[in-house]
Amino acid sequence: MRNVLRHARLVLVGLILALPSYMRAEVSAEQGKQLFKANCARCHYVTDKRFVGPGLAGVQDRWSDEGNLLAWIRNSSDYLKTGDSYATKLFEEYNGSVMPAFQLSDDEIKSILAYIADPGEEAAPATASTDGAAAAEGGQTGGGDNTLLTYILIGVAVVLLILARSLNSVSKALENVRREKAGEEPIQEESINVVGKTVAWMAKNKRITAVIAIVLVGALSYKGFVALNTIGVYEGYQPKQPIAFSHKLHVGQNKIECQYCHSTVEKSRHANIPSANVCMNCHKAVQEGPQYGKNEITKIYAAVGWNPEKNEYFKDYAKMDKEELASFYGSYLGDEKAAAAVEPFIQSNIEWVQIHKLPDHAYFNHAQHVKVGKVECTTCHGEVGEMEEVYQHSPLTMGWCINCHRETEVQYATNGYYERLHQYYKEHKGEYEMREGQAFTVEKIGGLECSKCHY
Repeated sequence: MRNVLRHARLVLVGLILALPSYMRAEVSAEQGKQLFKANCARCHYVTDKRFVGPGLAGVQDRWSDEGNLLAWIRNSSDYLKTGDSYATKLFEEYNGSVMPAFQLSDDEIKSILAYIADPGEEAAPATASTDGAAAAEGGQTGGGDNTLLTYILIGVAVVLLILARSLNSVSKALENVRREKAGEEPIQEESINVVGKTVAWMAKNKRITAVIAIVLVGALSYKGFVALNTIGVYEGYQPKQPIAFSHKLHVGQNKIECQYCHSTVEKSRHANIPSANVCMNCHKAVQEGPQYGKNEITKIYAAVGWNPEKNEYFKDYAKMDKEELASFYGSYLGDEKAAAAVEPFIQSNIEWVQIHKLPDHAYFNHAQHVKVGKVECTTCHGEVGEMEEVYQHSPLTMGWCINCHRETEVQYATNGYYERLHQYYKEHKGEYEMREGQAFTVEKIGGLECSKCHY
């Protein structure tokens, strides 16, 4: 009887330990698709095409150990501390750009990898829009419907728990019969059952138990709330750029307007990243900087094919021998280490790392805010003129944007875009005065309508 009881307990413990792991998440390419779009698509394609980070096609084959890959994806900054050679190589190849840490389980990461391994017809860039109906038709990949198996395992665990309790009672009764025959003291109700003693203590100390339960639930709820509110929020994100460009020097000291480099900000939805030709407008003449000397500016020269010694562009630059160019720029710099840093830029594009990016389902128009709304760049991007390296200053969350719409007044008095609106309020002055000086905010012209930002 004791052996049966011991075996039943072992089986029960095994099931209880196994159930949470099984029920936590199923490895599913369909789930991985959603997780990829929410966490990875801002920097990676599912193909072998490079984006901000490397293309992910065949990523599992590039890592010798799956555990290392999971650790790298979950928190690349921590994993780099292990000194893994491949991770270090990736870090250096992409100019020290670090992935943000993710609150993802192993099964969720494996689901993302399953989707990357077989993205189906979505082998196009991951940022492209997808057809929801087609996604729904794709169904869930994996081992079929395991819901029934889940319920069966839960039922077996409950039955085993009841059986173990019953066997424990029978075992104690038989032991008391034996002790009675032997003239020994019977087993008291205070058994060695830890669970039973714990339940009894909780029943006896209900107030203390309630306080502990409230504290545990509150702590777990707060931790979950914080974790959920940090998903997709990259406030403070500051990747290392391929060229050490100082906004503090250019904007703060030299007073260059944002629109000089980001010229489409008043005309387009997007604020463009300036081409190297824009840089060359000044750096044909300015060949040394106060902080980095010639080192960083020469990277621009190497990208566009500028000969700083003759102050002219190389002819047929794309066809020139790369080794000869490396030797030329190395001689110009007179520094072996600086020359090695410039070499990757020869006859190549400057791959700036994107810092600010909203989710794909959110629409934001720079021209609408800058040109029409008269919103200053610093409102969203912070005091860029004081930043040596730019970082994401604002959370750029939905709540943050809505609060701005609630508080920002519409600049219609001297704004041609709102001429009709301004004329209306001049003609209905009495109606305006009835508002008792309330601010006319963006909220009052539809700034909180869902369709404004989500089509």
